[in-house]
Formats: sequence, C-alpha cells, structure tokens
Amino acid sequence: MKQAKILFFVVISLFALVLVSCVPGGAQPARGWSGTVVHDGILYTGSVDGRVVAINKSSQNLQWFYTITMPSSGMSCGQSPVSATIYGTPIVDGDIVYVGSYSGKVLALNTVARSQDLPFPQTRYGEWEWDCPGTNAGSNAIVADLVMSEDALYLSSSNGRVYSLDKEFGDLNWESDVLHEKLWTSPVLQGDTLYVSTYDGRIVTLSVETGALLPWFFESESGFASRPVVYEDSIYVGSFDNKLYATKIGASELSWSFPGGNWFWGAPLVSEGVVYAGCLDGKVYAIGAETGEELWRFESRDPGGKPVPIVSSPVLMDNLLIVADELGSVYVFDLNAELEGKAVVPLKTMSVGAVVRSSLFAQEGLVYIRAQDNWVYVLDIDRGGLSWKSTLTIEE
Repeated sequence: MKQAKILFFVVISLFALVLVSCVPGGAQPARGWSGTVVHDGILYTGSVDGRVVAINKSSQNLQWFYTITMPSSGMSCGQSPVSATIYGTPIVDGDIVYVGSYSGKVLALNTVARSQDLPFPQTRYGEWEWDCPGTNAGSNAIVADLVMSEDALYLSSSNGRVYSLDKEFGDLNWESDVLHEKLWTSPVLQGDTLYVSTYDGRIVTLSVETGALLPWFFESESGFASRPVVYEDSIYVGSFDNKLYATKIGASELSWSFPGGNWFWGAPLVSEGVVYAGCLDGKVYAIGAETGEELWRFESRDPGGKPVPIVSSPVLMDNLLIVADELGSVYVFDLNAELEGKAVVPLKTMSVGAVVRSSLFAQEGLVYIRAQDNWVYVLDIDRGGLSWKSTLTIEE
C-alpha cells in the first residue's frame, strides 16, 4: 500500500506539469524539463512548448526547430493536437539527433537536412519516426532520457516496458516484459546488461541482445526515485524513503544506505571514489563510494533562508563540481580544495534567475542550462557570470 501511495503521488505530480498544456485556449506551454547537449558547435534541447530546438553556438541564433505534437486528452483541449512535452535530453550521433517525447514518439532528425530547411518526413538518410505501442498517449509516454549504444537505442516507457530500436532505421529490435506499471527512469547500459530501477523498489537486469530478464535483481522495501548509476562493481540509486542506496552488482544485500532529508530525485554522480548527490532537501552531499561515509555537504538556501530543492544531477568539469538548485542558483565547488570540516563553501556562485529542473551540460569552461522560462542560459565558469542566453520561444 505504501508503494501504491508513492506511485500515485509521483503520477499526479508529473500529470500536473503536463496538464498545463491542456487548458482552455491551449496557449500554455507543455513544461517539460529537457536538458541541453552541444555537438559540433550546435546546442540541442527540447523547449517547454514541445519543440526540438537547435541553436548555433557561435551566432547564438536559431538554426532550426521541429515541433512534436500529440492528440489532445479530450478534457479541455477538444480534439485538436497539442504540443508534446519533452522531458528527455536529446542525444546526438554524427548527423542525427534522437529524442523521445510524452507523445510516445522517438524521432531521429537529420541535422544537416534540418539546417537546409527541408520538410519532414521527406526521406533522407537516417531520419525516421517510431511510435511506442500503446492505446493512448498517456500509456506509452516517454519521460526518461534515451540511452544509446553503437547500433541501438534503449528507452523506458510509461507502459512499463523497455524497448530497443535500431539506430539507423528505427526498427524495433525487442521489447521487454512489463517491469512495472510505469517506467519513468532511464535504463543504464553497462557491457551486455541494462539496469533498470522501478518505483516499487527493484533494480532489474535485462539482456542487451534480447531484452530478456537476467537472473540478478535487487529488491528494496521502498521505491527508487532516480535512475541507477553504475560505478565499478556497484550500483547507486536514490530512494523514496529519503535515502541513497549502494549495492554490489550480484549481491542481495545493501552495501550501505545514506540518509537525506528528502528524496534523492536526480541521479548521483560518482567520480574517483566519491558519490556526489543532490537532494530535494536542498543539500549536496559528498559520500565515500565504498563506505557510505559523509565527506562534506552544502545547503542551498533562498534569500529568506529556506532550503531550495536540488532536482538536477551534478556535473563535472575537470576538478570542478557544478550544481544548480531549483531557483536557478548555480554553485561551483573546487574538488581539489582542502576541507575544513564537513560544511563547504562554493568556489563561485552564479544565478540564471529562473527555475531549473533539467540536466546541465558542461563543456570547455561553459555550462548550458535550459530553464523553465524557456530560455537557454550559458554561464562562463572562469568569469563567474552569464556568457549569453537565447530564447526558445518561436514566433510563427
């Protein structure tokens, strides 16, 4: 019963975010939290109004966009199509950008052809569209990031299955059995195994080749909030009982659990034997990967002194750890600095002045953030401030 209540709360929370695109007049944005990625000088992201957007990094101008739509729910939008929410971060491979959406679609868009403003779905190498099987848009929605291997894409669906698609043509390689009522966290690829966390407290393993369940799995009394992270021979995952768990692959018992003050919603980051985890209690924790011992912590607070939730996962840039809180404050920590106690002070603090729930992207001294106000903000870490920003709102 406890797990059912947790899942119900999560479903209602996410549904409320999607519902804002379906109000009388249909003018409200879909409010997804797609992250950003930069490839060959082009920034790709999903906008809050259901578009895949490409921005030229040098000119800071729009390169192209593509709008994903889905049938209306029939509640207040009538029957006309509405923009499909994009929660996952695009993946770029060569000339192709891949993205999944709440409509249940996976798209492969040819970036070269897009830049030449050719209409979709005109046949061109590598570009395709795949619809996740389901009776309606809510049952087959794709919420988590896609995962890519050399020749395949892997995705979790709201229908409880994991799918593998051929990367070049979009053909279905396989679909797994139903693993849970909803799958809203990404699978994790490690060698010939996929690791999937579920809201009923299981980590299951699937064959990359066939999608069949493998013998090893792990069970917890509480559901898992984040996707699992594999580091060396261990798995780290956030739970709905306000703990971060670690277990050895193949083991039946926990290695350790670390208590937070709320959910560890974003996946932790593990590097050089340390787990860095942001929590909805407003804290960033550094934890020994082997021992579960707290090494240090930092608490983000608003001007009134209240803790600010950390939804996004931390990112690394060389020796710098970069964390954004939900109100858009961005903190930079020097991991080479000597510690004086367990409470640390950031090397630098910046702000984008907008709500941040999406994943960050860090490259060559810059941090790219797609905020909930439908702007992309680019921060210069050396200068400690905004480098440039660009709106994702398209006037048609």
